Amino acid sequence: MTPAQRSPLRLLVAGALATVVGLPALASPPAAAAAPLTSRMVAAAPARVVLPAKATKKTTIKTNLPATVTVNRYGVRTSTTLKVKASGKKLRYVWQSQAPGSTAWKKVKKGKSTTLKLTAKWATGTGFRVVVKGKKGNATSRTAVLTVVGQTDTPALDAQTRFGLSGLSQGVDLSAYQYGVNMRAIANWSGPGGFTMLRNASGARPAHTDYTSLCGGGKGNTGAVPVVEDCAYAGLADAATDRGLKLGHYWFNGWVTSKDPTATQVFANGYTVQNSAADFVGWLLADGNYTTASTDPLVLDVEDGRAWTTKVGSRKYTATLKAWTPVEAAAFVAAVKALLPNANLYVYMSANAASRKTTTGAYVWAPLATTTRLWVASWGSDNGQVPDAEPKTGPWGTWSIWQYTSQLRIAGSWTGPIDGDLAKPDAWAPLG
Repeated sequence: MTPAQRSPLRLLVAGALATVVGLPALASPPAAAAAPLTSRMVAAAPARVVLPAKATKKTTIKTNLPATVTVNRYGVRTSTTLKVKASGKKLRYVWQSQAPGSTAWKKVKKGKSTTLKLTAKWATGTGFRVVVKGKKGNATSRTAVLTVVGQTDTPALDAQTRFGLSGLSQGVDLSAYQYGVNMRAIANWSGPGGFTMLRNASGARPAHTDYTSLCGGGKGNTGAVPVVEDCAYAGLADAATDRGLKLGHYWFNGWVTSKDPTATQVFANGYTVQNSAADFVGWLLADGNYTTASTDPLVLDVEDGRAWTTKVGSRKYTATLKAWTPVEAAAFVAAVKALLPNANLYVYMSANAASRKTTTGAYVWAPLATTTRLWVASWGSDNGQVPDAEPKTGPWGTWSIWQYTSQLRIAGSWTGPIDGDLAKPDAWAPLG
């Protein structure tokens, strides 16, 4: 076959192959432009598979600190705990503090865990944060700023502003438990119109009970009568009068016949509510700071006492002193009123006790509300501040004296806390 005869045949074969493999048919280029068939039949390259990058465990804070935290210097909630939650590898925690007004951060001693306990030893305005260090970097928490709530030295003014009241005065209540208190410091803190409520006596100890005096540590025994005059009363009353403080006087309810569970009267020894009233009045008048013309508050302190165990022969008896009932309290008040017609009579109790109701919805203490004023204990957070709300007062509808805290500290007066009180302007006026 001549070259001229072979060219058409080659084009025919190439065209047929192009049809089979999907290649475009060859035109009729010059013989020199023809390429080998095998070079025209290359398969497409497979798609490239890209694997995801390996995840890294970066140090991250998951649960942050609050912006602010608060603790009380006294009373309840005197501490709080900061807590952080973080993720990452090989984590370490470094807590830091920043003093008020400073820009420097310092390590907190022993601050090496996920938590940090804060107390009132830190100053208000101190900032706290934690640096979490891990294998894949560090993370720093939000700054939490601490507020330390201390007491107020102006509770009367604070209460007037908060509750829209006027004419309030401030004072304290004292007993032998504060023996040796500096009355000058009390008077300076109380200011004009200040007062002190003094325990005259307590019937909390059973008859024939040995005790150690809180006024110097001397030994004593109640004897046949289950009541003891407060050993600090006379001195405190004189000191308060000398400093121009108004006085109030209270009797702690105690062992009487109706409170003694024994058939032989082991605890009360036959002592009655009326005996209590007579001794209260007798000791008040004998002291001299209270007279028949006085309008000082005369208060029955209605509270539970403690459990006592007493022995008669070879037998032991145990009983707990319970707070007097409204019937017992009413009998005491009536007996005092009979002896002191001008008496400005009060009962003292907690706000919860004052607002207690019977199963029918009546106030338990309603019989006393028309013959006495109310000195009520309601401490709130008991941090030395006036609580956010006035106390519940049950059938009285209002308070005349309010014990707002048991955590008052008065510089130079005493080593420990004292009860703080507020009084309304008419607190020293008998009910009409």
